[in-house]
Amino acid sequence: MVMTTPSTRAAARVESTIDAVLRRKMQRRGAMIHEQPAIDAVSERLREFLSQRIDGEFLIEGIGRLAGGASKEQFVFDLGWVRNGQRRRDRMVLRMDPPGSMVETPRLREFEVLTMLDGVVPVPRVFWATEDPAELGAPSMICGYVPGSASAKAAVKTASGLGTVYGAALRPVLGPQFVRHLAELHRFDWTPHDLPSFERPRAGTTDAIDWRLAATDRAWQEDSFEAHPVIALTQRWLWERRPPVDHVSVIHGDYRNGNFLFDEDDGTITALLDWELTYLGDRHHDLAYAMMEGWGEHDPATGQFYCSALVTRDDMIAEYEKVSGLPVDSARLEYYTVLNMYWAAVALVGTGPRNAAERLTHLDSMQTFLGGLGAFYLDQLLAIVGKD
Repeated sequence: MVMTTPSTRAAARVESTIDAVLRRKMQRRGAMIHEQPAIDAVSERLREFLSQRIDGEFLIEGIGRLAGGASKEQFVFDLGWVRNGQRRRDRMVLRMDPPGSMVETPRLREFEVLTMLDGVVPVPRVFWATEDPAELGAPSMICGYVPGSASAKAAVKTASGLGTVYGAALRPVLGPQFVRHLAELHRFDWTPHDLPSFERPRAGTTDAIDWRLAATDRAWQEDSFEAHPVIALTQRWLWERRPPVDHVSVIHGDYRNGNFLFDEDDGTITALLDWELTYLGDRHHDLAYAMMEGWGEHDPATGQFYCSALVTRDDMIAEYEKVSGLPVDSARLEYYTVLNMYWAAVALVGTGPRNAAERLTHLDSMQTFLGGLGAFYLDQLLAIVGKD
């Protein structure tokens, strides 16, 4: 455990690229109201954007809105173009930030990580990204379309994939892949790669957690409508107990059920999605997140809890340690469980309702509705941080 003082916490900073998007958020507040862009307008901007990046003629066809996601506006389209001397027709996805997002992060961070991880774990291939809203109307990323489903055909579809379940038949097929891909991500050596949108935390320090906590604290300060005693207790608990990172890994940040695609016919995970929360830090962050009560499922027949509706906690830890070669520490799991619930509470109780009230999102009803889940996490947080 690392002890901290009020001055230490006050002096904590956020990464420069995170600082930039948080500043941009505040500049938009009160200065604009979000209106969903018309398909024709998106198509025209996309055509101009690609004309600056593709040599020769190209054709955009079949552009339309794509469902899914709790914070991004997404469009699918077909691109006819010549790449590496070959004429191609690729189905692509345009991901755009609305003015107010529950996840305020730079698109370039997501782009850089997905570029690096192509061939390491199953991720969509990325082609272009921009932080300049003048180009596509908002910070955006264009990636390849990956076939697959986020849920079983017979499953009830849920908001943002929350509560996605797979059933007894798919669990033993998807569960081991889910754990293996996470282990491969965390053991991957990212250090030789160029990641200009990231600052590099030092192993053996609290750099990574300091930056993460400072960013979440700032989001709460800027977005919440009023103070909350559980948030104040949680902030103090987290700052006083932050553990140094022994091995710095690429962290997904939102690794759970509903955030990957799979082919139900052959049972293969085809893509890990939603990398907007990615950062460099402690592997226990992703592990604790995937194990959270809010994402999991209790088997109706046995009562057994399945993390992310896929795998038991013991099996997940055992398989993860076997594949990654990295140990799992129970004290760190508790710390990052609190950190994850803290972030979720800030996003669901603070940022989401603020975006809805300021009319900065196309998902104002859903972001308001999800405040109920935030209240659930506040109750769980109190059970832990209220003991001391």
